[in-house]
Amino acid sequence: MKDQDYQIFESYLMGDLPEDEVITHEKRLQEDQDYKESFEIYKSLNQHLENKYKNEEKLEQFENSVSDISENYFASRKKTKFAWVKMAVAASIIIAIGLYFLLGEISQPQYQEIAQIPTIHLTERSVDGEIYLQAENAFNQEQYSEAIKLFNQILEEDNQNQSISLYQAIAYMEIDSTNKAKKLYDNIIQRENAYSEEALWYAALNELKRENYTACEEYLLKISPSASRYEDAKNILENL
Repeated sequence: MKDQDYQIFESYLMGDLPEDEVITHEKRLQEDQDYKESFEIYKSLNQHLENKYKNEEKLEQFENSVSDISENYFASRKKTKFAWVKMAVAASIIIAIGLYFLLGEISQPQYQEIAQIPTIHLTERSVDGEIYLQAENAFNQEQYSEAIKLFNQILEEDNQNQSISLYQAIAYMEIDSTNKAKKLYDNIIQRENAYSEEALWYAALNELKRENYTACEEYLLKISPSASRYEDAKNILENL
């Protein structure tokens, strides 16, 4: 990959590339696989850094750090009459820093490593006690879509059953319906009942699964020191 290509990448992403060069760039993306892969890597790292530093103050601090690094780098070397060389090296520095933070992101807590879905035992009985057994079996066998349907039937009969609501939220989370899961978790938390602390824990895991680390942290911080999940919450907070 030529150094000036990075200048093209940056100008293209910033919307500063002249129209004729945009056409050339996009045509090359279609015809040159190596060029396309390099561009995708550069774009992904840029997007990663933007997401990492959504907070304006942190973004400004990061940009200043990159600027300082670049200035120190070039101060120790002879001047060059080619401005694009300096920009290319600066881009390389940004990519190196981006890789550092990307690797740091990978080391963050992962939903799959932390989430332990409980085995449920539904001791409640209604006129149709069989439906509880069916729901229990479906959930424990990880047939979550079927479990959700059965939970709905139970909640039609007893819409105040918070344990069923919690299990239904977990089932939604497991099939990646995280928005529906969040609504159920929040509803349980707001009711301040015996299942609220457990709902806080799973609501945090739901946000972790969505890689919404700020929301995950907010839920974890609400877990009481007396709760059984408190130490687990502390461990995650230390690694976020």
